Amino acid sequence: MTVAVGIFDLFTYAIPGALHLSLIIYVLARLNLMDPTTLASAPSVLQVIGAAVASYLLGHLAYPLSALLDKVAPRWNWSVENARFEFVARVPEARDRAFVRADASLLLAAAELHNKEAAGEITRLQGLALMLRNSALALVFALVVAVIELVMGPDRVLAGGCAALFLVSLTAAIRHGRRVRHWDRLKTLELCFWIPDIDDRFGSNHR
Repeated sequence: MTVAVGIFDLFTYAIPGALHLSLIIYVLARLNLMDPTTLASAPSVLQVIGAAVASYLLGHLAYPLSALLDKVAPRWNWSVENARFEFVARVPEARDRAFVRADASLLLAAAELHNKEAAGEITRLQGLALMLRNSALALVFALVVAVIELVMGPDRVLAGGCAALFLVSLTAAIRHGRRVRHWDRLKTLELCFWIPDIDDRFGSNHR
């Protein structure tokens, strides 16, 4: 369990937080508010620990904004209902089963109670989807900085290339994050299909 939580936190908070931290350091250096050589002169152990802690905290602090961005971003037909529709299309015998219409968080809890090791794959997919979603916010900020550099900076060709790269990366992060979230919903339904008496827990008339 400790390893699973660690991997989930790494994907969800630490990696997106590291992107935010890198961007903050870049902006501070460009504004001459910080000397990167000062950081480089610090002991390596302190650099690693400091970067890890700062990345983790920034990942948590940016989480609400990432969730807000997720609400306004296009869904590309990968909603909860789309996952249910695809699952039923693949497994027609599950069409009238109650668990298909149940809340996804309850289904995940049921899968973890039934087989925690198998449910770990769902947790991994959820962590990966959240990493991509939360990284999208850092890419939005990076895109804004690149556009400012394009307008006001000394190297506009490089800034323009970076802006284009960030825009493509942002679109890919949102789109693939949606896709991975779709996969974790399908995996949840697939695991719950094999749980004995799961329909009795949600009621045969559940909608």
